[in-house]
Amino acid sequence: MMLNLDRALNRRIRMCLPLVLVLSFVLLAWIPLAAGDAEHRVNASMYVSRTEASPGDNVTFWIWVDPLKENARKLVVTESTLDGFIVVSSVAPDSCLEKTGTWVCVQDDLRPFTIEVHVVVDIGTAGRDLINEARIEVWNSHGDNEGGEHGSSSPISVSAGVHIVPASVVEEPEIEVQLSAPESAIVPGNPVTYRVNVTNRGTAVAHNVLVVVSMPETMVFVSSSLQPVWQDGRLSWTLESLPVGSMVLLFNATLPPSNGVDQVDVGLAATYGDGEGGKIRVETSPSSILVLPVPSSPLFSPLPLGIIVAVFAFVARSLFVPEGPIALPFWKGTGADEIFLLHRSGVLLRHASPNPTRDTDSDIVGGMLAAVRMFVEDSMHPSAGPLQEIRFRGGSIIFVNGVSATLAAVNVRGSRVRFAHRAIGFLREFESLNGSALTKFDGEAGTLNGVDALLSRVAA
Repeated sequence: MMLNLDRALNRRIRMCLPLVLVLSFVLLAWIPLAAGDAEHRVNASMYVSRTEASPGDNVTFWIWVDPLKENARKLVVTESTLDGFIVVSSVAPDSCLEKTGTWVCVQDDLRPFTIEVHVVVDIGTAGRDLINEARIEVWNSHGDNEGGEHGSSSPISVSAGVHIVPASVVEEPEIEVQLSAPESAIVPGNPVTYRVNVTNRGTAVAHNVLVVVSMPETMVFVSSSLQPVWQDGRLSWTLESLPVGSMVLLFNATLPPSNGVDQVDVGLAATYGDGEGGKIRVETSPSSILVLPVPSSPLFSPLPLGIIVAVFAFVARSLFVPEGPIALPFWKGTGADEIFLLHRSGVLLRHASPNPTRDTDSDIVGGMLAAVRMFVEDSMHPSAGPLQEIRFRGGSIIFVNGVSATLAAVNVRGSRVRFAHRAIGFLREFESLNGSALTKFDGEAGTLNGVDALLSRVAA
């Protein structure tokens, strides 16, 4: 009987032995783990909003800190130098004070907290793995750590990384417009040259670009380097396509003599396709030009006729009426008293004169000559052809017209027919040399070749 009991007991012991060994192993393993946990007074981690980004992208890092012990109420969080990132801003709890990437946090309630850091990926970092690292230290005043009183315990380091890939280029147009005028004030009856800069700063061709200049109804359009649509005080150019780069539109406008107008405002806007079926509109603030007072005009003077008479009278007076009894100067060795080289927009390219003092108003006189020619040609039937000559008592003005430029000569010496024949040949050579520059003229005569040589040959 006893023998059977011993056998049964031994069998039970053998059956329980594996369970006892497992429990013993777990107990032995738990003892150092609990001791190790007693060493840690804070937990921390770092998270990142994205693990892959491109230069210029926004990235956010979160530093999560959890105080575990009573002696971990005061923490110092230090972020490493963010190589490859540009710090934009950071957000931390009110219990934290920040100074240059370091936060001193006092947590009375021992609650976990998060520090949020916003950065932008710097240029030139494509292909790199950028790492952000932070160090968390526990400070106390009991002197029970390795650093002694007011010292710090062994810091905890946390980190997160971002792989930088090249930025994907989105090809799309981006149009900018700018309006400028060389004059700060306008004299009624005088044409003013406006310059419209249309720039595509994007990475793709802009299509169906509509450029619109809005002017007061009192202003009169005279001419333009690229013919626009003129209606109800609006000049409109439609460009089927505009590649990346800039182009210039020039136009002349004048203000008829009137009373009570002290300034004119000219606005500019552009509309173009965004490449996805939509429209984008850009505009500038109106440009204001002062209006100088002039004497009242006669009662009976129809508007277009009044403008042309005033313009022509000023031109004639500027060119042919001498001051005092002195006769007109004789320019020896030249083919005319005055020579004006004009762009088809009306902008003066160069003026040759025996009297240097006349250069002070050559731009005004040249613009008026262009206005006279354009007005006469627009008023006549197209079959009449371009204006070639204006005669009056005491002198004449010969117009030699090319494709993109016009030469106006005052008081031609010798045969006017021979002069015009010779001048047209020189003018065609000049236009052939500057074909593209004249077509896309930006208002600067210095970009043209052979201007002075042309005048020298014509005047010889």
